Amino acid sequence: MAYVDPVENKAGEATGYRVKWRLGGTRNGDWQGEWFLDVTSAEVFRDAVNDNAQQWPPGWVKGKGYIAPGSEDEARFLFEAYARESIENRTGIEGRYRGAIVKELETYILPTFRNCDVRSTDHFSKATIGAWVNELAATHVWRGSKRKLMAPKTVKNLHGLLSSILQEAVLEEPPLRLRNPCALTRLPRLDDDGLDEDDDGGGEEMEFMTPEEVEGIASHMPSEGGAQLVRDKYAMGARWGEITAVARRHLTPPEQRADGKPHMRIARAWKRSTEKGHYLGEPKPKRSRRSLRVDGVTWARMVGRGLLGMPHGDLLYQGPNGGRWV
Repeated sequence: MAYVDPVENKAGEATGYRVKWRLGGTRNGDWQGEWFLDVTSAEVFRDAVNDNAQQWPPGWVKGKGYIAPGSEDEARFLFEAYARESIENRTGIEGRYRGAIVKELETYILPTFRNCDVRSTDHFSKATIGAWVNELAATHVWRGSKRKLMAPKTVKNLHGLLSSILQEAVLEEPPLRLRNPCALTRLPRLDDDGLDEDDDGGGEEMEFMTPEEVEGIASHMPSEGGAQLVRDKYAMGARWGEITAVARRHLTPPEQRADGKPHMRIARAWKRSTEKGHYLGEPKPKRSRRSLRVDGVTWARMVGRGLLGMPHGDLLYQGPNGGRWV
């Protein structure tokens, strides 16, 4: 809980009052403080901190007080407003990915830094960011059916998001900050996921389906075309959004290849955005564009379904009503 700490001179007279509290109210939260000349103002501010879950009160700028209602220039420097504007104005990212970034911001960053000033070296420092990173590393999240500590890779990604926002403040003209304090943070090792009591070392292992398991899934598909899609996906090792985007022109017969082997080109994938719905775009990441050799059994299965007579622009795998497989 926030409290008022009188500051006295040598004669024991109060010369000011400082409101102190731990950010977020946690035992390990970073200490925060604000100065006041009179005890009444200090007590009002203390109550505001307590009412806002041990966070800086909305609209308050350290050392300045509450922002005037019409002061948009000052309001934009509060972290939440600055971060949302930063993400909204980023180019070269899809709407769905942008939405995922906003969700991460709201879930893991705003609860700590929502009302902080991006210009403040007290709000954003090696100490405050280090405390936040340690809190993330101690956070349990669902991974499959188990609750486990947040993976170091996830911590790194969230730290990178915060760093990118603060770096924009450094690059503003004129700069809002002299440096990005995230550069001073030491992150958890990416190979240090820790062990659970039921682990035998090495953490989670990748598991592969057996041919019998694949056939079990194929047998429950509502159509033969769906069953073949399951089998072909397993054989090619492509993602669902990639293989369902393959057209006839992406398959090369063996006689047209120098190695005499049929190939499938993964050149696009189905995407989805709130603006356009489903659409065809490049696989993510770009290195996912690749050529896959088709084994003899899978090729014979494709040819048997009329592959060689298909128009070059038609999708190899179409839904019951044509078009994208759903």
